Amino acid sequence: MIKLMIFDFDGTLCETLHDLQDSINEALKINGYDRVYTYEEAKYLVGSGTRVLVTRALKPFTHTLEDEERVFKTFSERYALNQFNNTKPYPHIAEVLNEIKNMGIKIAVLSNKVEKNTKAITYKMFGENLFDEVVGQRVDVPLKPDPTSLNNLINEFGIAKEDVLYLGDSDVDMMVAGNAGIKKVAITYGFRPKETLEKYQPEFFASSAEEILTIVKNNRN
Repeated sequence: MIKLMIFDFDGTLCETLHDLQDSINEALKINGYDRVYTYEEAKYLVGSGTRVLVTRALKPFTHTLEDEERVFKTFSERYALNQFNNTKPYPHIAEVLNEIKNMGIKIAVLSNKVEKNTKAITYKMFGENLFDEVVGQRVDVPLKPDPTSLNNLINEFGIAKEDVLYLGDSDVDMMVAGNAGIKKVAITYGFRPKETLEKYQPEFFASSAEEILTIVKNNRN
């Protein structure tokens, strides 16, 4: 029986990439790096937290840890200004979430995005009462795909792992669910193609919010 559904955020609940793309491109320009990432290229920068995003963005350049720290600081400042410019929920996801919650299923967010940003955007897009818990990157807790944060969240709800679904659009999401030993829903409308996610052998695929609801209804008991 499905009792808890845990969602990744970027590329799963909301289309956030334009604002992330703009922020890293602005941070690079401000710090003197001649590189502009396209939308398609930016898809492969995200998913492992903002520090890794910056590290990946700087990979074409010879740079120091101090350089990374400087760009990360600028990126964080720019993203704080940009995070609501173009970000929006995927079509019909809010309606699907409400219907799932009305079934008595708990719903939560688990993101590698810094927690204050995760909560700010989640509450802005969906209100403060939809999700039962919203968790982002926390100090001293390793990022996904380490399963610590996912296991902690499941334990917080006190729900058996066989009654939990994890939904995400990236390699990291498939790996963290596998590492925690819970069923995976691969989201194929996000930032990674289905072909990338197939190798992790997810139990389900969803190419739209409506397909998430169909999975729930077909596997409710």
